Amino acid sequence: MIIKLFDSSGNFSILWLPVYFYNESYNFSLYVSIFELLLYLCCFHIVNVNIYVILKVKLFHRNLYILAIPLFSLWYELIISKIITICYRLNVIKLDYAIGEHIVIWTDDPAKMLELKSLDGLELLIIAGFMQWHYMYSVVFGVLAIAAERAFASVLIENYESNTQLFIPALLTMTYQISAILVSLSVLFHKIKSTTSHIPWIVCCSISALVYLFVKKVNESFNRDIKNPNRKRIFTVSQQFQVKENLRALRLGTRLVIAVLASIALCGSGIAALTFEFIPTYYSHFIENFIFLNPYLVCFTAMFSVPQWEKQFKKMFLTYRIIKKRRRKPQLASVGTIDNTKKNLDVETNLYFKQLADSWI
Repeated sequence: MIIKLFDSSGNFSILWLPVYFYNESYNFSLYVSIFELLLYLCCFHIVNVNIYVILKVKLFHRNLYILAIPLFSLWYELIISKIITICYRLNVIKLDYAIGEHIVIWTDDPAKMLELKSLDGLELLIIAGFMQWHYMYSVVFGVLAIAAERAFASVLIENYESNTQLFIPALLTMTYQISAILVSLSVLFHKIKSTTSHIPWIVCCSISALVYLFVKKVNESFNRDIKNPNRKRIFTVSQQFQVKENLRALRLGTRLVIAVLASIALCGSGIAALTFEFIPTYYSHFIENFIFLNPYLVCFTAMFSVPQWEKQFKKMFLTYRIIKKRRRKPQLASVGTIDNTKKNLDVETNLYFKQLADSWI
């Protein structure tokens, strides 16, 4: 959605929001929104269980958890932005004008833009647009941060496993979040061109791929040395564990990257098809939700890529509760029952000692 905002002198500025509005009847939009919310509710449960399992079954270094958990948690931000958009679609948040249909990701055609002289009433929608951009670029920069952390784990193998300092994940988190916020604001207020907005993910994916190859080569070399009985280098237990952890992280990361790229490819192909009018506009609901429903693919891929996580995930998926049921209060025995029990114990005790005494006769 492109908003063209005019000022009093006739100049204009552009706001670029990754939100979509459709030319549909109210009833149809209502039914679609209810169905989407039900799917998002299932996603909410999946993400909750996913994070719970990762925190419960700890298989990786703490630094990796500090970087990875927020990336999964960012889905909450994404879905809040979608709920805000739904409120505008269903006129829960009322405006004095009709927003109209906006189903293209970018356009230079003024007829497909929303031309306004004031943003009154659209503040929440602009925030929702920023949240979606922030989610997308956080994932892009976050993947690079995780790749960098694994590179540190490979280079600093001598003492990385026993290192409890948090400056590495803290620095990486601050760096990728500041980058994501700055780029998101630049894209939202169209300070960079639409073609330029693709540069961050292209650069990050390229660097991440190179780091992946570096980490893979280094740790496979370490693993061969560990298995070699004639090796000259001595690997401590923590170093051997770190090598195995890096290789596990690579296997998991490979599958997750494939899952994320599949979601992006499906969404990108659909947006391109809509832009060039290769498919009807009602398919845009499916295309849009490739991003919002990504936990179905990403979270299941993560859980079923690690046997320990898979076992716990299957156990918790249908039984997990955010609010635990209250435990039943223990039933208090009556005084009469206690007295009878005590008498029975006394009788049994006396009988035992009597039999013991008789046995010595």
